[in-house]
Amino acid sequence: MRATARKRKPFMTLKRWLLLITAFLLLLLTVSFIYFREVQSPEWTAINAAKEQATKAADLTEIEKVHHHIWQKNSWVVEGINEQDEHVYVWLTEEQQPVIMKATEGISEKSLKDDFISKRPLAEIKRIQPGLLDDKTVWEIYYNDGEKPDHYRYDFYRFDDGAFIDSYTLPAKTGP
Repeated sequence: MRATARKRKPFMTLKRWLLLITAFLLLLLTVSFIYFREVQSPEWTAINAAKEQATKAADLTEIEKVHHHIWQKNSWVVEGINEQDEHVYVWLTEEQQPVIMKATEGISEKSLKDDFISKRPLAEIKRIQPGLLDDKTVWEIYYNDGEKPDHYRYDFYRFDDGAFIDSYTLPAKTGP
């Protein structure tokens, strides 16, 4: 007679497969998080340094926005509320002392946007932000002019009165 052997259960059961897949996904998620943190860390450090410098320079009690502006030089613009409860802008560069302006000393972003849209109704605004151009405080408007092929433009306006300064057009196509 033939002896019947008991069949051994497989080593990788459904429970073990699920445990292995869960562990792999957790490892993948952890590595992704660490990589993201490592990539973003210099940017976060620079933002925190700009916030700290602006807080000391303008006696800010609250920070609303931080803009990183790169045109001719690298600069940071911090929007916030000072101790006198006034809305202020602080322009920071490495070479110069901070420039501090109250929002009431300049044209507001909303009025600049409304004026821009009335002059260029087909334009699609991508971004409006304060910045520096030739060491002067400006508003930068980055937009698509609505023409075909698409042309993207940068327009610069004086921060204090909204007067037009200059416009730069990006090429529609790049390549050889």
